Amino acid sequence: DPAQLPPVRDEGYFIDAAPDVMLTEVHRQARDNPIIRMSMEIREGGRLSPGTYGESLVVARRGASRDSLRELVLEADQLLCGLNRTRVSYNDHIRMLKGLRGAEFDWHPTNGDRLICLRNKHDRALFNGALWECQTIEDKFGCLEMRVGSLDEDRDPMTVEVPQEFFNGSENQLEWYEKARKEQFTFGWAITCHKSQGSQWDNVIIFDESGAFRDARSNWLYTAVTRAAEKVTVVV
Repeated sequence: DPAQLPPVRDEGYFIDAAPDVMLTEVHRQARDNPIIRMSMEIREGGRLSPGTYGESLVVARRGASRDSLRELVLEADQLLCGLNRTRVSYNDHIRMLKGLRGAEFDWHPTNGDRLICLRNKHDRALFNGALWECQTIEDKFGCLEMRVGSLDEDRDPMTVEVPQEFFNGSENQLEWYEKARKEQFTFGWAITCHKSQGSQWDNVIIFDESGAFRDARSNWLYTAVTRAAEKVTVVV
């Protein structure tokens, strides 16, 4: 789908040459789902106006109450945003709303936390962007040993070791070899649209930060909206 966001670091394998065949029929949503109409409006260069689209919504952030936004966030299966600083802020906020706090530090993951894998590790079948749930956790001198269960597929739980820096926001201070030795996970209640590619959820809420991506603005919003299978709320 050429309207999707391209890969972050490279040209897409299937979009660097003229296609022999182009698939145009949408299968993620039912044919009469308003999400298709919303996505086509974006794809054709239009803007989404605040209002109701079947069960889906476009909400103006300035006109929405804090309580209504909180309810929409908690009802959604996944929150998508554009910028990493927004992702960190919303993960903190959602964890606060859900009462998820570590025993010693607020940033400490705990049982029931949603996590996202940040790096492929093929020998363990760990893939960048996959979502997991923390089942148990033990702090071992700054390295968090967690038992995690997949939220994307039916497979056995596994144990991962993640430097605590990935959760307290100081992962940039780690040396490359420290990152390479361990798994890389962080909170996954809110994720960026780029990390969401290839995934879908029934009910998605999007905080529209497409303006940060300039020439890829339409691609960003189109990709985000089409992650939803049944209902999407776009906060503009």
